[in-house]
Amino acid sequence: MKAILSKWQGAVEIDGVRYESVKDAVSVFKTLNSRSSIKLCASAVKVDTEQNRQHIAQSTDSEEYEITVKRYMTQPSSGGFDFMLKWNKNKPMPCVTMRGTVEKETRGMVYMNLHGFAKPTITCMCCGRELTNPISRYYGIGPICLGKIGISRQIDDIENIKEDLVKMKWSGWIIKSAIIRKEIAND
Repeated sequence: MKAILSKWQGAVEIDGVRYESVKDAVSVFKTLNSRSSIKLCASAVKVDTEQNRQHIAQSTDSEEYEITVKRYMTQPSSGGFDFMLKWNKNKPMPCVTMRGTVEKETRGMVYMNLHGFAKPTITCMCCGRELTNPISRYYGIGPICLGKIGISRQIDDIENIKEDLVKMKWSGWIIKSAIIRKEIAND
């Protein structure tokens, strides 16, 4: 046990009291008894800590990208997947396909400022399901998803729907392995 503790780099909890490092807890080790509990605390990396800032590369890329992500990036946190809660204040992406710029990047994630857009397509840019209505195909989102993202317009109000989509904004961290497609936006 002593060898494990001497090499541990994270926080440690002793009898319910948290210490940020083993060095901070050294004086407590002398008072331990057979009923004492020691817990090694492995926590998620916090982006805003000084030590981790050096691992985040600020982007100098001013290109606008069109990205499509896996559907789980549009879902709030659940019991088995708490990424949105930890990294994006539980605010998931409103659509699986959006456009925007890369602001910063880590080895496994990218932080993007995104916005919606209209694009003729046969699959919904919010949920990825096939669109059957020709008008929905014109701007790329079905009537159910329009309501889910807060656009309450008649389905054939094409110009206003396009404007509302462009006004839809989202900023946050995206898991790189969740990005299905990323290409430079051509408009």
